[in-house]
Amino acid sequence: MPDPMKMLKSSNWPALLWTCLIFYALSMDPKGMGEMSLMKVDGIDKLIHFILFAVFSFLWAARLNEKSIDNENRLLLLVIALGAAYGMGMEYYQKFFTSRSFSYWDGLADALGAAAGSWAVKKSPYGNRGRNQN
Repeated sequence: MPDPMKMLKSSNWPALLWTCLIFYALSMDPKGMGEMSLMKVDGIDKLIHFILFAVFSFLWAARLNEKSIDNENRLLLLVIALGAAYGMGMEYYQKFFTSRSFSYWDGLADALGAAAGSWAVKKSPYGNRGRNQN
């Protein structure tokens, strides 16, 4: 059976599919989500944004780190910046092209999630490539 983490590092598909999932999820009409009991919990949408972008940056950082980038810290900062930009871009997309509203707080949750996901890659064996993690 193939190792799923090896697949994450050797293919762009998991990260690309997750990126598309984020677009789909953040484009959904919130009226249909109003009946979901979980969505009635205060702050749950910030947690969802955080998790979406933590996974986003984990997948992209693990994949790009495998491509033997010389400076891992620069790569992780790039992934955080791209995650934050994608998150803020989605907020503008929601404002102008959907019935959802713009929220700087959602954008902040996206950026913090991207930072957490990149940090997780740095501390995991998937971002290590044999270097000392101290």
